[in-house]
Amino acid sequence: MSVLKGKKKLNIVKDWREQPKSIEKFQFVHHFLPHPEEKRRATLLSNRAIIVYCVAMLLIAGIFRFLPKIVPGVLGYASDIAVKDLLTYTNVKRKEAGLSELRLNSALTSAAHQKADDMFKDQYWAHISPEGTEPWDFILGQNYDYIYAGENLAKNFNNSKDVVEAWMKSPSHKENLLSPNYDEIGFAVVNGVMEGYETTLVVQMFGRPRNAAQVASVYEEQTVLEKESAATAAVSERKPEVEGVPGTAEEPVYTPASPEKPAIDVTMATKTVSAIFGGFVGTLLALDVWYSKRKGIHKFTGHTAAHLGILVLVVASIWFVLTPGIVL
Repeated sequence: MSVLKGKKKLNIVKDWREQPKSIEKFQFVHHFLPHPEEKRRATLLSNRAIIVYCVAMLLIAGIFRFLPKIVPGVLGYASDIAVKDLLTYTNVKRKEAGLSELRLNSALTSAAHQKADDMFKDQYWAHISPEGTEPWDFILGQNYDYIYAGENLAKNFNNSKDVVEAWMKSPSHKENLLSPNYDEIGFAVVNGVMEGYETTLVVQMFGRPRNAAQVASVYEEQTVLEKESAATAAVSERKPEVEGVPGTAEEPVYTPASPEKPAIDVTMATKTVSAIFGGFVGTLLALDVWYSKRKGIHKFTGHTAAHLGILVLVVASIWFVLTPGIVL
């Protein structure tokens, strides 16, 4: 009886190999599971597959880099940054360091807006413009006579707290933020297209007026905050000259406006692609370990480890390149 069962089992094993559908099913399964007979990884974890993954990730990074040059404003960094929050987080850090709080000044705020506008207009990301205009030129342009002045910049952040935390992690920016030489501060949170990406620029300007009596009052600070939006970024608008009367352009008036939402948020897209890709490869590796242990398959080599290492390096590099949040 046992002999007959054994022969029947052998016939079944032999027969399935002659069935095209069975072979097709066997081959499909081992796209995801190791090959116990050939002692090698699943097809989707082979060295060739890893190379394909690397190329795919590089192509995605290329699209994120070059698409904005072809279709500006499609990709960008959605944000929710407010002047009131930036001021609050900045003064919290100063209080923790035993320093006095900074008062929001209208002249420094206007200078910060002009600096942000200038960066968008001339498409540069630097403290000094291509024409050589320095931060102090914007401050002096607002008739702010200072003893000390400083500037911090940030772009591509999602919220106000992350902006201030990033400044605190940078020695030079932290030095500005916690300097005892400043009494006043001004902020600009302006949305626009920079190098093809829809983004939000944050300008933080510090100052100490030559005349101590000129330090902003509580009323002035409240007035500035009323002009800015507590929940959305501000954009700058200029009154046009009166027709036929040259030189009558007014001072900039900043009105609150909702930031432009890019068609594709780079931050979310990067996280989504990374999560899908990481989850897919992670699941394959988990299946590989489980199935290999169950079947006693030993096929991990130094060559395979090197390829997996390259894959991890490519993913990490792309994440680093596309990650939002830059301070200057």
